[in-house]
Amino acid sequence: MAYILCPLTSGHMHVLYEWRLHEQNFDYYTCRPVHDLPTETEFIEKLEKDIIQQIRQIFVIVDDQEISKPFGRITLFDFNPRNHSAEFGYYIPAEFRGKGIGQNMVRLLLEKVFDQENNLNKVCATTSSNNLPSIKLLERNGFKLDGRLREHYWIRGIRYDQLHYSMLRSD
Repeated sequence: MAYILCPLTSGHMHVLYEWRLHEQNFDYYTCRPVHDLPTETEFIEKLEKDIIQQIRQIFVIVDDQEISKPFGRITLFDFNPRNHSAEFGYYIPAEFRGKGIGQNMVRLLLEKVFDQENNLNKVCATTSSNNLPSIKLLERNGFKLDGRLREHYWIRGIRYDQLHYSMLRSD
């Protein structure tokens, strides 16, 4: 199977909503406040608005022979044109984890953001100190640990550090 990253389309948005709807451990995967899930219409409208306003770029990883079925999502956000940097986050549904999809997804994103057109010098990602699969994914892809915010996450009554990783174009 050959994976490609493609921009999020309206056809993928329902799938992303379903992933969020059925994810049992969503609070494990974000340091942001966890809100009740909006209706599907509101969810999709927010995605569309963010894309139009260029607040974030959302990509899905798909099989190049069947682009209608995404296996994961990766999002670029917090663009800083002055510093030529951006942050990214990713999500892979439980049924697709442990199959190398995340590795491919991050690699493909790095190829995209460090090309001539994007003019980025640095990409960053954060994760919780208890999220070992995410830590391994970032480190396998050559990300360096820049620092840690102590007890920054409060997940189900337990405090965890937030780990900050980055990669430079020159890495």
